[in-house]
Amino acid sequence: MNKNTPLISVIVPIHNGANLVEETLKSIFNQTLADFEVILVDDASTDSLHQVLARYRDERLRVVHLKSNVGVANARNEGVVTASGQYIAFCDADDICHPLRFERQIAYLQQSPQLGLCGTAFTCFSGKQDLETIHHPVADEEIKVALMTGNCFGMSTVMGKANLFKSHSFDQAMSPSEDYDLWTRLASAGVRMSNLSESLLRYRVHPSQASQQKSSQLDRLSRKIRAIYCARLLANNVLVEKMELEKVQEQDLDLAAEAIGNYCLLHPSESPRQFRFMLAWLYQKLPFHGIRSWWHWKAVQARLSLKLDPSYQLNIALLAWAPFPLNRPQIEVLLKLKR
Repeated sequence: MNKNTPLISVIVPIHNGANLVEETLKSIFNQTLADFEVILVDDASTDSLHQVLARYRDERLRVVHLKSNVGVANARNEGVVTASGQYIAFCDADDICHPLRFERQIAYLQQSPQLGLCGTAFTCFSGKQDLETIHHPVADEEIKVALMTGNCFGMSTVMGKANLFKSHSFDQAMSPSEDYDLWTRLASAGVRMSNLSESLLRYRVHPSQASQQKSSQLDRLSRKIRAIYCARLLANNVLVEKMELEKVQEQDLDLAAEAIGNYCLLHPSESPRQFRFMLAWLYQKLPFHGIRSWWHWKAVQARLSLKLDPSYQLNIALLAWAPFPLNRPQIEVLLKLKR
């Protein structure tokens, strides 16, 4: 390995994860492909991380100590800036890489130069027990469609070209959905992506991880991200701007319906149903919910021959016909959709 230009830079952000990071680092240093550097970004940890890292003498480990806690998205960005590898791989400080992960992903990316990045299947575990293996869509075309309904990459499985991540950074304002936000922006920019069907990572499930602690925020941001992504696919900058600012009006439902109709005429294989979450999100963000807006929303659905989930339709109807005003938390409960 040329230590100045490693093939892979592995970015490991960490904040107070001293109790788990040794297992993660061990799985990285035990890779069958050894041409890499590990950039561990210490996001102002206050636990015993310094003592743990002091035991490592591997010259491939580089530690970046941040003076203040900037959040996981910014910590990853700091790692990307520091990286010198041709490719960048990500691994959170509580996950475990399969020994063949780097070898398999590099071979795949080098054999498919048109790809910008790839992920893999991953196996969830808790303690010593494996829970389930998650398989996401493999082909780029399938991924582009799947992103309309939710995230289809495991963050700790992703590896891609370094220049891609140096030119497209994570957005801390979108945390804890910053990875989903980046994948949708890359997809909108035409970057080709894939997933390996082989499980090459063990994803640790525990109560202190961000996805468990911030599930409500994760859900709210994920719904916004997928709505914006759909608007980008429609190439409608007006809708994109309104969604980013979360300032929509009733007439925006008609604007969206027209854009969806035109898009599906140009793409016969696509269906208006794929945009149902965007329409639902638009309705959710209307400043006023009542009988008029409910009827308008129903008309837009009929125009596109859409039929949403009956329980969701009932929730919307209750919102419109409720004999008393609802506060925002109550509205969010009624409008909540699965990611």
